[in-house]
Amino acid sequence: MTTATLVDLLTRYGSTGDFAGLRPLGPYPVAGRGEAEDSGRVAEHLPWPVWFRYGCMSVDVCRCGIIGRVSVRTWPDEVVLPVGGPGEYGTFPGPPGFRELSEAFAAAGVPWERVPEAHSLPQFTMRTTVAELPDVTVDFVFTTQEDPDHPTLYSAHAHEYTHLCPEEP
Repeated sequence: MTTATLVDLLTRYGSTGDFAGLRPLGPYPVAGRGEAEDSGRVAEHLPWPVWFRYGCMSVDVCRCGIIGRVSVRTWPDEVVLPVGGPGEYGTFPGPPGFRELSEAFAAAGVPWERVPEAHSLPQFTMRTTVAELPDVTVDFVFTTQEDPDHPTLYSAHAHEYTHLCPEEP
């Protein structure tokens, strides 16, 4: 079990794109992660990519076994996430606020930018770029619906933008 807080885990995730040993452009399955709680197709009419869920975290995987996205849901009052070996989960109070996360990013030296929104939904996105993986970004989506002055984190998604699946034999 971990003594890290949810904000600690999200700050590391924003810096590395890695959550619980899973990151975009990395291999899946990762030894030691264990069986997923649930899985399915990302789009019903396409066989790939597929997703695997571990508590409030999900992983989208290409047919060649490369991870395309790692997502974390943070909107529940209790956020359950993998924190150790197979079947080891931590339960964290959620959701964290924008001020809390942006202060943690500043303290850890994690640069971020606000993404211009192309819609009028009551939300905004802050984005980090993973230094060691410049083709991976992590988007933190905050909702302002309940309290515009105190945005709360709804979800976070680490994406890759360069993977080209090898040709089938």
